[in-house]
Amino acid sequence: MGASQCRVCCHHTEDDQVITPSVERKTENSDPDPFQEDPVGFTDAKRSGALTQTTTGSTTHVDRISSSDKTLSEEGLDENVAFRNSGVESIRDCEELLESVRQFCREGRVFDAVVELKRLELEVSERTPLPHSDGGAWHEFAANLRKDPLIGTLHAVHDRMTSVLETMGPRALPGGKEDKRWVHTVIQDRAIGPDFSADIKIRFAEGGERDPNGASTQLITCGHLTSFPMDLDRFVSVYRETDIYQKQWIADCESCEGEVAGLEKMYSALSKIINSSPLLPVRLEVLTVREFAVCPTSPFPDRGCRQAFFQGPGVLVMDMSAPIGASNFAGWELPTPLRRASRLSGLGLILYFTPRRDQPGHCDVFAFAKAGAPVPQWLIPLSLLKRFFAHHFLSVFKAIKNHIVDDWDNLEYGNRITKCPDFYSSISRLVKG
Repeated sequence: MGASQCRVCCHHTEDDQVITPSVERKTENSDPDPFQEDPVGFTDAKRSGALTQTTTGSTTHVDRISSSDKTLSEEGLDENVAFRNSGVESIRDCEELLESVRQFCREGRVFDAVVELKRLELEVSERTPLPHSDGGAWHEFAANLRKDPLIGTLHAVHDRMTSVLETMGPRALPGGKEDKRWVHTVIQDRAIGPDFSADIKIRFAEGGERDPNGASTQLITCGHLTSFPMDLDRFVSVYRETDIYQKQWIADCESCEGEVAGLEKMYSALSKIINSSPLLPVRLEVLTVREFAVCPTSPFPDRGCRQAFFQGPGVLVMDMSAPIGASNFAGWELPTPLRRASRLSGLGLILYFTPRRDQPGHCDVFAFAKAGAPVPQWLIPLSLLKRFFAHHFLSVFKAIKNHIVDDWDNLEYGNRITKCPDFYSSISRLVKG
């Protein structure tokens, strides 16, 4: 198959497929189609004022102004004026502000922590050049702030998250039924839940979306999981506590390993899965670092668009693969690649878990992913990938329902939630609030 056929695959027009293990096709859905209208992209979010951009040193940070920080952008006030009027007058005030940053970190609230940190860094930068009587103390505070390992980790996690969010422009997301770049499948299974469905769209990356140094096959996937029967904190724990997850819960899985970190790595986790699906021509090694942000308000604005991937409070989960050849990434020491397996590269996955207000104990999940595999694109057409992803996602969600939801009291997840109260209580408050 040559380049012309790959181009045809990119604009696949195969009929949408509905996979219904219960042999009952759902013809109506009470939830709106999340892919029906034009998306809210990263650029739109910045234009709307939900995101602000500042520069600290040589690093540009893009942050969300949370509902608790509305004074930073209300009435068109200059951001610097708002910071100068923040009431910070002494090092003790800055220490209290630093403690506020640390508390946000303890709660996993990455975006809110960065907003507070911006205030703190600006206050300190305005005072260190001045000949205060306590100028030496200000310089010492600034130096300690720069060397603080938790602050460094916070910056790094936030930068990685925004780097993936920046790829979610309007062109990257599905543009409704007229967008023929995608193949489409819908998964439904009443054994999981009567209202459960997973709407998945897949296409090849095109043009500037492709990493010139990346794998030969590069994919973009969007998904909308509806009404999964699990509490928000429990659902997130399944994704964070990677060392508990068992390989027999994953279809065609040869091995499943994980490690979990604490506050020192902002609650991140390492995940390594070897998959040998008969639907694919190669064994896949999926090695990722998983990071989390608890969001009391949406990291994107709700502009009434049905394809806004982030609506209301929720938990942002990001999976990233390390650069090719890296031995360390995001504070983790990585295992060496396996022989006779293709390590997935270029993976940037965003999941946003939101509690359903109309169905207590249920969640929706919105997903956006970019990934690459070191195999020729002609070898894995979109029609094959659609079958693989449908099979994979259905097996994942059925396993979570059958092995975790239905057997919760016999597993370790509940104890892990209890032992990490700051993080998981912050998630629980999203539902109660």
